[in-house]
Amino acid sequence: MRRLQVFVAVVDNQGFGAAAEALDIAQSSVSAHIRAAEDRLGTPLFERQPGRPPRLTEAGKTLYEYAIPTLAGAHSVSTALRRLNQPLHFAAQRFVATSLLAKPLEAFASQFPKVELIAHTGTFEEVRDLFQRGAVDVAFLLSKDEVPGLPTAMLGRYRLAFIAHPDHALANQQQIAPEVLAQHPFISAYRSSYFGRTLGQMMTDAGMPTPPVRSQAQDMGMVREMVLAGLGISLSLRRSVAQDLQEGRLVELDVALPPMHLQLRCAVSQRGLRPEIEALVERLRLAEGQVGL
Repeated sequence: MRRLQVFVAVVDNQGFGAAAEALDIAQSSVSAHIRAAEDRLGTPLFERQPGRPPRLTEAGKTLYEYAIPTLAGAHSVSTALRRLNQPLHFAAQRFVATSLLAKPLEAFASQFPKVELIAHTGTFEEVRDLFQRGAVDVAFLLSKDEVPGLPTAMLGRYRLAFIAHPDHALANQQQIAPEVLAQHPFISAYRSSYFGRTLGQMMTDAGMPTPPVRSQAQDMGMVREMVLAGLGISLSLRRSVAQDLQEGRLVELDVALPPMHLQLRCAVSQRGLRPEIEALVERLRLAEGQVGL
C-alpha cells in the first residue's frame, strides 16, 4: 500500500523530487519504493529521460488506474475502523432514556461491543441545546410534530392520557366533559418549557378550557409523584405510567376529548453519520414500530 502511495505521488507531482517533498521523505526513499514496485511487477512503470519529468509506461498507466480506487478504499476502511473505537454520544429526554431506550441499547451493545456509549439526559431544552452545540451525535426528543429549528425523523407515536389518583372525584366517571375536567386542579410540566407549552396548546386545540394549575415541575417523574400524592390531575404519556395504571396506583380518566399523541423524533448530526448510529436509530425505530399507539 505504501508503494502505491509513493507511485501515485510521483505521478500527481510529476517527479521524484516533488513526490519526496509532498510525502516529506527523502528522494532516495521514493526511488527505492518505485524500484521495488517495478521489480515486483517485472516491468518499468516510468520512462525516465534526463531533464524531463518521468512519463508513465503502459504498465504504469494500468497501475495508476488501479491505485486510485484501491487507496481510496483503504482510506475508507481505515476511517471506518477508527470510528468504531470512538465514543457515541447521544442525548434523550428522561422518559425516552428510561422507558424506550433500554432494549435497543442492549441489542446495540451486542452488535457493537467496542463502542462506548455516553448518554446525556435532560429536558427538551437541554437535549436540544446539547445537539445544537455539537456535544452529541444524535438526540431523541418528544414533540407534537416537527421540532422547531431541527431536522428530525419520527420513530414512534405515543398516546397522552389524563391521569389521577384512584380516590379522585372524577376517577369513576365516564365521558367527563372538558368543562368539568377543567374545574379541577392540574399538575403540569413547567408552563414556560417547550413540553409544558406543547401540552397546554394540545388541550386548547382539543377544545378544553384552561384548568387551574396547582403545581409545576421540571421533570415528568416529579409530576407523577405529585399525582400519586393526590395533588391533582396530569396530562401524561400513558406509557410512562403504564405500570402504575396496571397496579392500581393511578387511574386514567375517561374524558370526552379526541385522542392526543406525542411523537418520538430523532436528530442526527452531519458529522455523526456513522454505521453504528444508523444501527441504533434503526433498532429504536423497529422496537417502537412493534409497540403500536
